[in-house]
Amino acid sequence: MSSIARVEPLTTARALRGPFDYRIPRHMEGVDVGSVLLVPFGRRRVLGLVVGVGDRTEVPAERLVEPVAALEAGVPPDLVDLGLWLAEAYCSTPARGLALVLPPGTGTSPRAAPGASATGARLEPEVNGFVTAATRLTTRASARARASRAPGRRSRARSCVPGRGVALTRR
Repeated sequence: MSSIARVEPLTTARALRGPFDYRIPRHMEGVDVGSVLLVPFGRRRVLGLVVGVGDRTEVPAERLVEPVAALEAGVPPDLVDLGLWLAEAYCSTPARGLALVLPPGTGTSPRAAPGASATGARLEPEVNGFVTAATRLTTRASARARASRAPGRRSRARSCVPGRGVALTRR
């Protein structure tokens, strides 16, 4: 049995150099390549995709942490390879390449149903609370970004106030 999962966090940070190793607990024995996990990452908890499993790691045993939960959603190993290839071929992050092969409703999208996996199964209450809070924060940030790009604001920022445009004539 493999006891180490190599997890690629689903985050858009370009400076991230993963995958990161996590100890697979006994109650998560079914975790394999393509499994989606909720993992502790710094002070946050993020979704991550298992890109490899093994028995050894270079990380000292006392520094290894366990995933918080395993979602029922997952992808076949061939699609994990495809997502990693896409990221490399198109000079993107592994997380963005892997997000393309995830089932709908999985990942960091604010449209994902809070607390639900791609199969519709409910998560544990503490995980559900985390997912709901993360979704709320993401939605607020998206709304602020959209508001800063609203048509009226963009027009004023570019000095192209509607009604004062340049008249084009035909020659």
